[in-house]
Amino acid sequence: MISRLAGDSTWSRYSLVWSSIQAVVIVALEAVIFRLHLTEVQNIQKAIGPAMIILGQKTLVGPDASLVVQTARVLSVYHVLFIVAQIFQLILLCDAMWNKNTIQIIAIVVFNCAMVGYAGVQVKQASDILVKTTGDSIPNTILNLFELPANPTPYHASKPYEIAVIALMVFFASGFAFIAYKLYKEFGWTIYKKIGADLAMRDMYKVYQIFIMILKFDVFFQLGFSAQFLYVVVLQSEPEKLGKSDSYSPSLTPEEARNILIVHLILSTGASIVLPILAWWGLKRESKWSISFFIAGGLAAMVYDIMKLTQVYTDPTRFSGASKFLTFFLIVNLILGLVTLYLAWVCMRNFNNGLSAHIGKVSGTNIYPMESVSTSNGPSAKRWSIE
Repeated sequence: MISRLAGDSTWSRYSLVWSSIQAVVIVALEAVIFRLHLTEVQNIQKAIGPAMIILGQKTLVGPDASLVVQTARVLSVYHVLFIVAQIFQLILLCDAMWNKNTIQIIAIVVFNCAMVGYAGVQVKQASDILVKTTGDSIPNTILNLFELPANPTPYHASKPYEIAVIALMVFFASGFAFIAYKLYKEFGWTIYKKIGADLAMRDMYKVYQIFIMILKFDVFFQLGFSAQFLYVVVLQSEPEKLGKSDSYSPSLTPEEARNILIVHLILSTGASIVLPILAWWGLKRESKWSISFFIAGGLAAMVYDIMKLTQVYTDPTRFSGASKFLTFFLIVNLILGLVTLYLAWVCMRNFNNGLSAHIGKVSGTNIYPMESVSTSNGPSAKRWSIE
């Protein structure tokens, strides 16, 4: 498999091995963190009942029982997203090797740096599940219960593993950045030999590569937002037992939760699956109708994201434990959406200028001589030959 993707390139093989080791090591550590977090959530839920009895009728400050549980449970989805991100970067690299896409390799470097940042945020997220306050509060009482000798699992037992993930991500990201530099020089020369020196054609091909790459990140971040949003909705519709006799009612009725889930699933499926397929098909066929529908659907998806961003901003308590990262994913989706729609429009303008033939040449699938190409500088044509 590695030989087929990397060919005779030593640095391509290094990159695939390096990325594979990163995925295996980080996924294994994150799985341990995820398991420890689930144990911590169970302990928090068990401790809420005794905490409420200890506090009695005192005037409480800080979050109530339902928000404490939601904040603790919602963090689970971020551990899963971090695991998925490791697999995603490996798939992106395999795709970049197959298509000799230097721009996508650079994007993987940026993506790895972003994961280093998230690895650091992960520590703070876990530390902020229970925050000590001045006065009587449920978090204070639960933290005191965690410190009892009878508790086999201390609070935030996953912290050493989270710090290890930060150190390893810095190591892997730095190593991949060096390998990417070597690949950039290697792939740049390979594509130069196949495409040629025509600046107009190289610019069109560059826009095409960036557009395809952005589409992949669109899918990842849209699905990432959907996973978080859906999990919060599910949590809000589930009643949780907090103790032997104490429980809280869900903030959403089953009917409300079902309606939100149905609408979101339909729109999310369209934005993350249907629209990218429509764009890919339109590029391959150079169909202006397909790209036009993609742009219209992209605008609708952006309107929906703005609505959700407004909802998160105006009611952060409802999205306790997830509001910051929901906001982050929505803003990224909006930025990527603007870039995607602009690139889609540029690609559509480049239709019928010979780019599809050149794409076939770079990928090795075109066995025919290149057709004449007209550029924006005029109707003059150049003929290309396969080396």
